[in-house]
Amino acid sequence: MKKHFITLFFVAVAAACTYNQSSIEVALALAGENRPELEKTLDYYSRNPADSLKLRAARFLITNMPGHWSLASDALQDYYNDIDTVLNSEAAWQEKVELLNQISLKYWHIVSTQVEDVRVITSDYLIQNIERAFDVWHNEPWARHVQFDDFCEYLLPYKVAEGQPFDSWRDSLKEKYGEDLNLLKYNEHYRHATMKAATTIRANFLEQMNPVYTDTYTGLPLLAWHNLTKLQAGTCDEFTQMMLAVMRSKGVPVVTDIVPQWPSRGGGGGHAWNVLCNEMRKNVAFDASNDTPVGSQIRPDSKFGKVYRQTYAINRELIYMKSKEPVPDFFQNVFLRDVTSEYVPSVSLILDIHPEMKTGNKYAYLSVFDDQDWQPIAYGHVRKNRIQFNDISMDIVYLPVSYPSMELKPLNWPFVLEYSGRVKYFIPDTSRLRSVTLFRKYPVFNRVYIGTMMSVGGKIQASETNDFARPVTIHTVLEWKAAETIPVSADFPAYRYWRFVGPENGYCSIAELMFFRPNDSLPFQGQPMDVERMNKNNSAYKKEKAFDNDPLTYCLSLLADEPAWVGVDFGLPVQFEKIILLPRGDDNNIRIGDEYELLYWGREGWQSLGRQKAKDIELQFDRVPENALLLLHDHTRGKEERIFTYENGEQVWW
Repeated sequence: MKKHFITLFFVAVAAACTYNQSSIEVALALAGENRPELEKTLDYYSRNPADSLKLRAARFLITNMPGHWSLASDALQDYYNDIDTVLNSEAAWQEKVELLNQISLKYWHIVSTQVEDVRVITSDYLIQNIERAFDVWHNEPWARHVQFDDFCEYLLPYKVAEGQPFDSWRDSLKEKYGEDLNLLKYNEHYRHATMKAATTIRANFLEQMNPVYTDTYTGLPLLAWHNLTKLQAGTCDEFTQMMLAVMRSKGVPVVTDIVPQWPSRGGGGGHAWNVLCNEMRKNVAFDASNDTPVGSQIRPDSKFGKVYRQTYAINRELIYMKSKEPVPDFFQNVFLRDVTSEYVPSVSLILDIHPEMKTGNKYAYLSVFDDQDWQPIAYGHVRKNRIQFNDISMDIVYLPVSYPSMELKPLNWPFVLEYSGRVKYFIPDTSRLRSVTLFRKYPVFNRVYIGTMMSVGGKIQASETNDFARPVTIHTVLEWKAAETIPVSADFPAYRYWRFVGPENGYCSIAELMFFRPNDSLPFQGQPMDVERMNKNNSAYKKEKAFDNDPLTYCLSLLADEPAWVGVDFGLPVQFEKIILLPRGDDNNIRIGDEYELLYWGREGWQSLGRQKAKDIELQFDRVPENALLLLHDHTRGKEERIFTYENGEQVWW
């Protein structure tokens, strides 16, 4: 239903452009039987010359109202009441999530009741919101620097999310999460300090809400504010919307920015956060659900690709684009403005369309790779077999595509835009083949690195006695490695007892310790043993976790002030050929026994270079084309996979 409404809207706008009608007349025409309500709002502010600015505001809201939508189901209030019952209960959060998902299944039919706001909004509601927005703009101290055009986006809109009910959200939220604002209002140093106000509001919000990011709730969006203010955990979308509404209710000028897809990682798309217009009329970013300083860089360890600002105003270029041809899902949203240049250095880019990959479309897209597929994040104009893209981030692998017949079609080879400005295409050279050695299918991020570092300084030792009175050290972990194979000399004696001794402050925390006899493909099993200080109170971290063939579990000591250890009693002296140590990680190393397939991007998309079952923590594939973009797929388990190239004997992740 939503797409149906949007389609009608685009047809109407296209016709309006053809006949040179004003945009507000288009909106009034689309209102149908609700037109008198919109005209009543305009008449209300037309009577008094002193309300000329409010009349402009009303015109702005009505002109850009087509495409904004609400839900009109008779069961909507029952849905909100059922949600409230669950959120008010004493159940644990995971139990609440299961109940919320069940409620969503019960009320899923309300999705089909989407209706455009222009057809249902009342003049009373519109006037009330205009009055409230002007009141905080003029009478609260936090937005006196905001000019009218910015006011229309940062404070004026009558809603902060599509589908949000027409409730009194400004009044209900104005007194929440702002307990310390009066301390600022009567302090001459801070009374107009917008960033200080935003920081204070967010601190109150975090203290009362204690929000946690999670993706376990998969049901209908929670759009009523009496529901959202009871939410214990949610996505960045929910908390960003909440913060947006809270800030606007108090006259703090805030909008929302989004990354549609992180270009160097997968796992659920992108991210949303809030942006404050500070006293210098500069936009400063902040996350709603953590206490990083307002104005600090969002995800400083991530590449952005593209950043868009969620607007109330319509992006007319996106409307025109949609009137001409199908567009990818992300660009179905016409309330977007490209703000990439506010975050990262970016350049304009003109790409040639490959002679064998031509398109008849007027628009093309740059896509980035998630865990599974290419996702369009930028659009450009096609002219004479060339595409112009604006504000493009560098050091990211893109695939230029068109979107004929509702599917992506490559227009050239994948490429990286280097910092020098050079476009480097990944065109596989099948005349130059080589062997590659692979250790992972996904890059190491900070959480994995921190867990892995807990093993550095640890030792692998053998002993004739179970008290390790005279241990023999066979290996010391000297540097960070995601996984490590330790060869054992054939001359090294057989021992019954073997162990890993953790470093000081390392909690003896490892994922796996595996011992292999000569010619064995599976680890030799023994009886796990440990020092008394290992964590016996929590079964999740007991000694057996270091020998359960599950890289996602790990053992953990109770204390860290001195080394602890975990080991194996093999029952009799045993000689080994190698030992494999897996520090705490993410199970994206090569896993023995799993079946892997190496793919490269060719003229027909992803093409196979063969499958093999892992016999070690590394894989070797032969006859791999030079200069190819690669992807390693685990057919046995897992979903995190990342594109990479192979350079100087190493995997380089993109």
